[in-house]
Amino acid sequence: MTDISRKDRLRIRLSRLSQQAGAHLPELGLGGLVTVGGTVLLLQEKLMEQVAEWLPPWLIVVLVLALPVATGWLTHVVRNRRKDPPQPIFHRLPFPDRIDGLVGRDAEIQQVQERAQERGIVVVQGAMGMGTSAVAVLATWGLTADARKQRYADLRGPDRDHPETPLSVAQRVLRTLDRPPGAIQEPQDATAQVVEALTGTDRVLLLDNVSTWSQIAWLPPRVPGAHIVVAGTFTDELPQHIEPIQLGPLAAVDGQRLLARHVADERVNRDPKALGLLVDACLGTPLEIIRIGRWLARNRQVTLQDLVDDLRSGSVDKMLDFVLERSITQLRPLAKQLFVLLAGLPIAEVDHRAAAALLGVPSADDAIRELAELGLVESVRMTRVRVGGAFRGGAPLEAAAWRRLVEHFADQADSFAALLPGEEARAWFAIEDRVLLQVLAFGNPVPKTARALARIADGLETWFRLEQRHEDRLRAAEALAKAAKALGDEHVQATAELRQCAILLTWGDPRKARQHFNQAAALRVKVESWPAELHLQHAAILLASGDEFTAVESALVRYGQALSGGDLAGHSLRLTNVAALLLRKGQTLDHDGRDREARRLYADARVVLFESLRLAEQASDPSAAAHGQELLALANRYLEQPLDAKSDLQEAERLYTETADEIGRARCLVQRAVALLDEPDHEPDEVVALLEEAEPRLPPAGVSMALTHLHLARLRPDRAAEHRAAGLAALAPWDGIAEPRQVSELRASLSAL
Repeated sequence: MTDISRKDRLRIRLSRLSQQAGAHLPELGLGGLVTVGGTVLLLQEKLMEQVAEWLPPWLIVVLVLALPVATGWLTHVVRNRRKDPPQPIFHRLPFPDRIDGLVGRDAEIQQVQERAQERGIVVVQGAMGMGTSAVAVLATWGLTADARKQRYADLRGPDRDHPETPLSVAQRVLRTLDRPPGAIQEPQDATAQVVEALTGTDRVLLLDNVSTWSQIAWLPPRVPGAHIVVAGTFTDELPQHIEPIQLGPLAAVDGQRLLARHVADERVNRDPKALGLLVDACLGTPLEIIRIGRWLARNRQVTLQDLVDDLRSGSVDKMLDFVLERSITQLRPLAKQLFVLLAGLPIAEVDHRAAAALLGVPSADDAIRELAELGLVESVRMTRVRVGGAFRGGAPLEAAAWRRLVEHFADQADSFAALLPGEEARAWFAIEDRVLLQVLAFGNPVPKTARALARIADGLETWFRLEQRHEDRLRAAEALAKAAKALGDEHVQATAELRQCAILLTWGDPRKARQHFNQAAALRVKVESWPAELHLQHAAILLASGDEFTAVESALVRYGQALSGGDLAGHSLRLTNVAALLLRKGQTLDHDGRDREARRLYADARVVLFESLRLAEQASDPSAAAHGQELLALANRYLEQPLDAKSDLQEAERLYTETADEIGRARCLVQRAVALLDEPDHEPDEVVALLEEAEPRLPPAGVSMALTHLHLARLRPDRAAEHRAAGLAALAPWDGIAEPRQVSELRASLSAL
């Protein structure tokens, strides 16, 4: 018999198995290999049977925990081939234009600029309509007119009743500073990144429309060589060390100047007394003064005294209702209809195209312009409009109008998700993602919108995966599940429940993942109709909960039937999974003292990884290459090739950084730390630094987090109890359920500390 190398035997074996299953990759014959939350699985029946013979089920579950890779994202990579690799572009809002000629605010603007030079954070506070944003913007222009040094974040969220959470605010600020928003799990995690991004840059960061101090309490108190200006209403108390610049009502003379500017005719000179009475009726609020002035400018036949007399017949505090009633009666039908719809909309603001969708017309620009001239809507953030708080709470929104709006957002989400990670798509999602979440979470979903809501959720899933915002992924899936249940669409509900399974499994919580799977399994949805990625998630939860192989095998075969094949990125990922499987088997043999057999498997894994990386390079897919390089580093480490392992790990970390995959980069940091521990002359402080850098980037639960705390406890005896408790908490999702061997061993090691 001809002597055949181990490498050739591996190729022949894989090729034969693939031919039996109808593979699509003739060169290496790897059809049907997938990654489920980082789990390495073989789709085809023959291969699955052989895996079951020598790979114990607990070890497969360990793979779910040890190599966390988001399921849906991988499927997206396979199905949506892209020519260009994703770049870490974090689109930020343009800085607002300079607003010259503010009336009566010169002293406050100067005060903002002076305090910015003296202190770390300057807060401009005022009630709605006092011009807080305008003062902050103009003062910031005075601090720097260089667009390269201006940074702006609008923190006003789409929910009228609830302000943005501190975590959401921190993520918006990080994006403004060109930092990955998914890199943080708590708002406090953003503090150091803000300091790093601003220190010594001479930049001015303006945070506009802040609702509560708790939203920004995580900000650093001072950043050397930079300024932070905050503008908002602040419904809670500010800390004692913050002395806000308070904007009150305009002085009478300033209010009259402002009203006269907007009336802009001889009436103000003919009746100065009436002019003063109107300003008093507006309580010195610039927004109300401007609204009255614009109304008078459109109604030149009305004298100032006529308006005063009409007001005297009622009460002064009804000024707003009086002007609103007269303004609405003058509106043309389309503008009036739009105003009613916007007033009853559960979303605070929409762009012009969404407004047109509400009306069911091609364009709403003329109607918006008419409403803006009367001060009935505000233009915010480029082409977006919102109705002022005083005008909200109109008639309930018409079902047909809401349905049109949901369909509009679904179409937009589809279109822009297909363009990700392009800059235009990033810009759209960065502005609209909170609005889309609000649409999903609407408490009274309109009939016949379930499928459109599912399309919105799909777009958000793609976007949030790209940004590594796993909590927002889960929030979108939860909202979709509730809406689908309310609408009685079991297919969409099953999709949402199984998506939550995948997210929770990636996040290291198999117990909750199982609960959502049970809810999905109880629905009357034909398995054959599931999308490909849901079969993937189905297999993941079956493996994580220790179900028998026949059910897993069935789910994976269905996945193979539903998945389109042929793209290089997808096959690169499949080969990476083959290598991971060989590595895990080698680790098992090592544990049992069969080191020679283990080394052969490590060498086989390395051969497969070389081919995986070749395909990833041809596909220009740095994400697939990053995971391949990470595993190649492991293979070389097990083969006692430390220099090669170090080089591969550096490349993996570089690629993870390029694609803004913080979880992947954190795994590399842990691997670097473990490699250092193997060196006899390692520096404990260096190992600790790597582990402490990785810890906030890892999922809060799971084996990786528990392993990190185990090493930290051993290296920092003074904090051993703290790390012991944190490590055991990371394993809490397995309390009360079947536990893989690796989890048991980790739990025992932590408990023994």
